[in-house]
Parts: sequence; C-alpha cells; structure tokens
Amino acid sequence: MPRFTKDGRLMIPIAKRRKNVNKSNESAVRYVVDKAFCPNGCDLIDSETVINGFPGLKIRFKRSGAEGEFVISAIEGDFDKVILSGELISGVKDELYCPHCDIPFEKLVNCKCSPDAEMVAVGLTPKLDFNNAITFCNVTGCSNGTFIKSGDAIRHIRLSSGY
Repeated sequence: MPRFTKDGRLMIPIAKRRKNVNKSNESAVRYVVDKAFCPNGCDLIDSETVINGFPGLKIRFKRSGAEGEFVISAIEGDFDKVILSGELISGVKDELYCPHCDIPFEKLVNCKCSPDAEMVAVGLTPKLDFNNAITFCNVTGCSNGTFIKSGDAIRHIRLSSGY
C-alpha cells in the first residue's frame, strides 16, 4: 500500500520485496551512497528528499508519452523510492536521465528481466569511472531495481552467462 511523506510525496514501500530477499544478504552491512553524479558530473544527491534517514538520488525518467522524476534510496538493497512527478509503471522500461542537465545515464550491461532492459551506471565520482560506480535496472519493479556496485553487476553477468 503506497504511503506519503510529510510533504505529500508518494513513497513506494519495499515490504513485498523483502520476502524475496536472501536472508543472509539481509543481515549484511549495507552500503550508503553519499555522493553520486551523472556522466556530466552533476550532483544527484537530493537533500530535500530523505528516504529511511538518508538523502536519496534524484533521477529523471522518460518514455513514450510520459516523463517525470523520482528519488531512489541511497541505501544498498533498499527499494524505497519517492515519486516527485509522473508515474512509474511496473514492468515498463524508462530511459533515465540527469534531472539537472538531462544527459542520459550510461548503460553498463543488459539486464535479464526483459529483452530491452539495461543496467544504468551512476558515478560515485564527478568523472564517470565504471570501476567506481553503482548500477540499477531501468525497468520498474525489476529485482535489480535497487543499486549494486558496478563491479558486482559485471561479475554476476559474467558468471550467470558463462563468460
């Protein structure tokens, strides 16, 4: 059931997803992103939107006939997000952009959730370095919808595809 923040923004809870999370991963130490940048070096941390105690990462999305902005949690493994404008639809791919300069995020690898799904990269330094980045799927509702470190994503893709 959706809930709203104090200022009326929609908060999408992760309760339904938690039952699918591996219990050993649940107790692991989680990484919190405190710096995140678009390919042009714009700061993506949104100090106005706090999710589970930390400022989130603001992202613009676009698809045919729709666009908007949302903020994802800065906590690794946390699927919570706040919709600032527009509507995200489960199972639908959106192109993801910087909310400041409108540059599209770089694609790291394809995601297996659907044929056209992609894992987009967000830099942890102003100059994009895929070795120092996080990545997440651009399909709403994908199990890779929370961020993971880019090196972990590449290793996972290689191991699961037999490279």
